[in-house]
Amino acid sequence: MGEKEILRGFSPTEIIRSPAALAATFTGGTLMVSAVLQPSRVTTLSLCPIFHLTGIECPFCGMTRSFVSITHGDFAQAIDYNPGSPLIYAAFVWIFLISLKSVATKQFETFPRTPRWLVQSWLLITCSLFAWLLWERVIIVLL
Repeated sequence: MGEKEILRGFSPTEIIRSPAALAATFTGGTLMVSAVLQPSRVTTLSLCPIFHLTGIECPFCGMTRSFVSITHGDFAQAIDYNPGSPLIYAAFVWIFLISLKSVATKQFETFPRTPRWLVQSWLLITCSLFAWLLWERVIIVLL
């Protein structure tokens, strides 16, 4: 079966705008930016609008710095910036890889599937950790 037969019915625009291609672009772009940025240059970087408006760190503060640290192999520093970031980073890597697989196998119509047990386990752990961060960083500070 030739390439044209496999792609029949899909315009280049439909392929580029497919859920798999968009997910691969978003997650791959995020991972690429974290590889390009140098850890020594982002130590004081804070992009959080909540922090800039209130002076209080939100549960997601430090994610950018943490992603950069993980990409450059400094896991201890990454956890110091934000303990939940390795879970989000792992999700980005997973989504990037399964999206690339979907694009490579020409499955354009749907978002790539992840086993239900994996999604539920990840959500339970991640939501619990970020709830704890909300408590530690926001609620206790406001009390």
